[in-house]
Amino acid sequence: MKQGQPRMGNADRHQVQSVVRAMDIMSSFSRIHPRLQLSELADAVGLPRSSTRRLALTLIEGGFLRQDAGGFYSLGGRLLELGGLVSNSSTLAALTARSMRKAHEITGETILVAEVSWIDQSTLITHKIEGLHALSVTSPVGKRTTLGNGCIGKAALSALPEDEADQVLARTSLVPRTSQSITDPQVLATHVARARAKGYAIETGEFLEGCSGVAVPILTGGRPVGAIGIVAPSSRAGVRQLDSWGRMLLSLANDEKREKRA
Repeated sequence: MKQGQPRMGNADRHQVQSVVRAMDIMSSFSRIHPRLQLSELADAVGLPRSSTRRLALTLIEGGFLRQDAGGFYSLGGRLLELGGLVSNSSTLAALTARSMRKAHEITGETILVAEVSWIDQSTLITHKIEGLHALSVTSPVGKRTTLGNGCIGKAALSALPEDEADQVLARTSLVPRTSQSITDPQVLATHVARARAKGYAIETGEFLEGCSGVAVPILTGGRPVGAIGIVAPSSRAGVRQLDSWGRMLLSLANDEKREKRA
């Protein structure tokens, strides 16, 4: 991580200082430092913490940064939506590349990776491998949805400490998308608890009519930052099949984690 240096000078009089400093904040992140604390951002841009926090909050509101439940900052999904910095070199891609490929080879179904924003309680699809079947589920990269329904959100929630997950659930808006969507916070809490016990979350028609899926959480530094999932038409994805895929995804994710530690 590079320390911030003033960029404004006589030759740079046309630059807007607040914009330059905002760029300095976003440039502070790297593959080695994907998550930073406020004090680290302040050191990087050479500003007091109060000023840095105001800049960071503005970037969060615009979707260019996100802040997790532990207070750490990281690059936001808006950059991906604009075709910017969140790309194949992102943390999620690095953590899931092998698992995505293997899951696709084994199932032939659509494989999704999504990041989660705990600030606005949403998920954003960042990577996808299309299914091989004539009838497959499609979901565009860059699509942001609410956290409440679907296997991706439930998987991410299941990796939070139980008391923290309860706090998030209390603030989560449960807007029905299908006739199977969960609209009762207590029912969702039960699903999350079940996912926590199994290590994976399943859905049957909650997010998209006729579509089912299973997902496992992705963690960095012990914190859930997203999930990897398999989605398929419900005709090919009964509960027994979803459980089988869930155990497979969990095994693939654990294998990939061990390989990266080696």
